[in-house]
Amino acid sequence: MRLKRVLIAALLALLGLASAVGIAVHRAGGTFAVALPAAAIGDEPGDLVAAERIGKYPAFVAQYFLDSVALPEALEVTHGIALYRVRYHTTNFDGSVVVASGLVALPNKRELNSVVSYFHGTNAQRHTAPSQSGLGEGLLVAAATAGLGHILVAPDYIGLGESRDLHPYLHAKTTTATCIDLLRAARTLVDHLRGVWPTSLYLVGFSQGGHATFAVQRELESQPEPPFQVKATAAIAGPFHLLEVSFPQALTGETDSHEFYLAYIANAYAHIYQHPLELIVAAPYAEKVPVLFDGDHETEEIAANLPDDPRDLFTSDFLKAYDAGKPHWFLEAFAENSVDDWTPSAPVRIYYGENDVDVLPEEALRAEAKMRERGADIEAISVGAFDHNTSVLHAIPKALRWFAELENE
Repeated sequence: MRLKRVLIAALLALLGLASAVGIAVHRAGGTFAVALPAAAIGDEPGDLVAAERIGKYPAFVAQYFLDSVALPEALEVTHGIALYRVRYHTTNFDGSVVVASGLVALPNKRELNSVVSYFHGTNAQRHTAPSQSGLGEGLLVAAATAGLGHILVAPDYIGLGESRDLHPYLHAKTTTATCIDLLRAARTLVDHLRGVWPTSLYLVGFSQGGHATFAVQRELESQPEPPFQVKATAAIAGPFHLLEVSFPQALTGETDSHEFYLAYIANAYAHIYQHPLELIVAAPYAEKVPVLFDGDHETEEIAANLPDDPRDLFTSDFLKAYDAGKPHWFLEAFAENSVDDWTPSAPVRIYYGENDVDVLPEEALRAEAKMRERGADIEAISVGAFDHNTSVLHAIPKALRWFAELENE
């Protein structure tokens, strides 16, 4: 679920390119605070706290950034882009109002016709969130979306980016609030800067972000008068069936990432549902895990401090209960945060890689079958025999082309 690793080699090469064309790679075009009127700032969920422009790139430079990733299907950048880091209020899992951050990117074009909200995959480091990552994921997604003419809205999530709170990993309710509140804050910013907010909203997310797309669409479509209307959703390699598919697969340890995912979600759910972590996570990991997932530790350091076998992460009492099919609060939390038990109104496409062992193709195929039976316009699409992190590179261009087709209808 960590797109960062896929991009590192390309980004290192790009540093030389950016220097060659005379661009300060982290702060091209200057960094400055956006002067907001008092009416644009508030202390309720969805209200802006502050915004600053963190970069501005002409179209040809954004194209270089995008080409550095060597997407299997090239995307043509048609507009320059301006990137803004936004701080805003949202609601945490305990009901408290906290400050979170996210990235908003605007295309250099007169008419703004559509918004793409991008939800990133699993990440345990604050400094690599979309609004923080310099030449990382945020800039590349901005080039792929704002560079094609969309407004980009990309939440960092609580606990990442500017936030120092616990990251509520795969907690659907909190994720939904965080994402929708950023859309509200982004609308305020865009209204101030450009005077117009488009009505077309597209959702796209990878891995953890695929889970977020379903949670956000479900929430918006459940409201009689939603603040935003979803036009279409593209979920890429998302874990939708946490109890029935995701957790059993992670326990197999088929990939080195499984221990990471399980420790991350155990730490989050223990805090959210107010249960002692040591009741599910075995010693010595129960003491290590909260420190490892403090937002500052590198992925490699976290992985090095976790067991090779994911079952060794858990206490024998929990494993006995799980293997015997007995009820347990941790399993109930997985069920509560699964996002497959609803019927989308807007069309949905789920993209998956056939060789993905992080998030099995079964996740996409089961969601397609379950939702189609209820009458949803949904399609699961294989991008080929690719693993988890490679599948997203194949899926993003397909999703954006689909959005363009819908926009031109």
